[in-house]
Amino acid sequence: MEYYAGINRAINEWHGDNTNPPLFLANLNQKEIHDLQRLGDWDGIAALFVDAAKTLELTGVDGISLCASTPHKIHGALVDAVDVPVLHIADAIAMTLKQNDWRKVGLIGTRFTMEEDFIKGRLRSAHQVETVVPGAAVRGEIQDLIYDRLSVGVFEDAARAFVLDVVEALANDGAQAVILGCTEFPLLLKDTRCETPLVDSLKSHCEWIVQFILGDAGLTRNVEG
Repeated sequence: MEYYAGINRAINEWHGDNTNPPLFLANLNQKEIHDLQRLGDWDGIAALFVDAAKTLELTGVDGISLCASTPHKIHGALVDAVDVPVLHIADAIAMTLKQNDWRKVGLIGTRFTMEEDFIKGRLRSAHQVETVVPGAAVRGEIQDLIYDRLSVGVFEDAARAFVLDVVEALANDGAQAVILGCTEFPLLLKDTRCETPLVDSLKSHCEWIVQFILGDAGLTRNVEG
């Protein structure tokens, strides 16, 4: 919903009227994906996304976006499976970081996002950005919070306080800003004050998608970088 509203609103503003972009949505079963994540069955997850991406491609879309961070773990499988660009959320985040000259940033998200390289590695190799993440125990607490509360729409004050404490700890570790690398975090922290700059990955991704729609992202077909 946030992606859909954000993209439409930005296109409206660019045109100065109620012009909307053609958007085609594939709504996948989050419970099925979470169950496969718990089993470590990323091939199964990739198959679900590839099937959806191919269906979207048949409608004539010019590009595809994954409206969440963790599924970018199988981004490469999608790039190999379709003939249209798959817009990577890390590139969108990097655009925001470069605008602010932030080169060392914190990253919070699912355990997969924090521990693996599909976001961190791309930021490092393609954009020369260093990331820091919480320690193992805190990563586990964040994972449980996302799965058990945020992903089912439960946003509580205790969760806000916990996430803000994590952000402060990352800033103390030298992070110039902290990436909210789970798209539920911006919803949790909406209208919340924080001394450390926060990078809304959902907002950055929407901006990147809008630039692509308007022809400004400089992306080419079948190119992952």
